[in-house]
Amino acid sequence: MRISTLAPFLASIALTSAETLNVTVLGARNNKSTLECWALQPGFQTSITPGTSGTEVLNLGPIGGSQAGNSSYSVLPAEFDGGRHNAPALQWVIFLSGLAHITLPNSTAEAWITGGKNGAILALDTADVSELGHITKYPSKESTVALQIPLGEEGVPAHHVLHAGGCKGVELQV
Repeated sequence: MRISTLAPFLASIALTSAETLNVTVLGARNNKSTLECWALQPGFQTSITPGTSGTEVLNLGPIGGSQAGNSSYSVLPAEFDGGRHNAPALQWVIFLSGLAHITLPNSTAEAWITGGKNGAILALDTADVSELGHITKYPSKESTVALQIPLGEEGVPAHHVLHAGGCKGVELQV
């Protein structure tokens, strides 16, 4: 059997058994918002929870808590312009459908987030750490649906930074 015949199969194994979840992060440095690609730690583990036992699971950390706001389910109309804003709290934003285009003021950095299994981001650029925040537009011809879930009191999940800029392509494969 030739390696060229096996290559697509081997690539599919690599793409379907990711070690961790990589997410685009809106962070801040020197009072300016940043975009980074993070790998969450400790990575996927085998679930022992009834109903998902034997499958891959990754702990996203505690959510909510006494200092956090409410979780929200947002329906954004087609071609909505969210404008320039800061994250209202340290939060997960999970795009279930649609498309989000995130840019930074005074920067060429951008991230395109497609709703679905690769639609999770962390928004950490609150007003106390970023003066200008970020800009979000929803250019899809369809509505965009997102969950906004504040982080718990333990804060930002363990991670390592893969690179500056949003995660792209195979970095997002789960």
